[in-house]
Amino acid sequence: MTLIELRETLETLLDDLIGTYTLPQGSVTPAVYVDGSSGVPKDWQVSGLEVSIKQYPARAVRRLMGIVEMKVSWEIRLSQYNPETSSLDTAIDRLLRHFPDVTLTGFPTTDRGYQYARLIISDIELAFQYRREGTT
Repeated sequence: MTLIELRETLETLLDDLIGTYTLPQGSVTPAVYVDGSSGVPKDWQVSGLEVSIKQYPARAVRRLMGIVEMKVSWEIRLSQYNPETSSLDTAIDRLLRHFPDVTLTGFPTTDRGYQYARLIISDIELAFQYRREGTT
């Protein structure tokens, strides 16, 4: 699964739950962000449920008999800036059902003005350990 495929899947699954960003010039866009090195710009105002995807996945490789298992793990952070709604719980439920191997690594209660959850979505691919003529 690529970053674009993951983002499109999340947008489809959570379409009716996703909040909004209000940009400095006043335009409004869905609160889905691919987080690189700097995070969401400080001058963007967020309301409702924010979906943040780490730009680069964690990777792990395990050699098996003649093949290699390549595991890619995508980190997703859901942040709910309107805590009186249950959309965070609904979003987590939808992701757990769609990605059965997802790991929910945090759903803490904090003194922050919002709730958040961190999820790790794994994508496993098997490949031949050595390329053979005629295979890709």
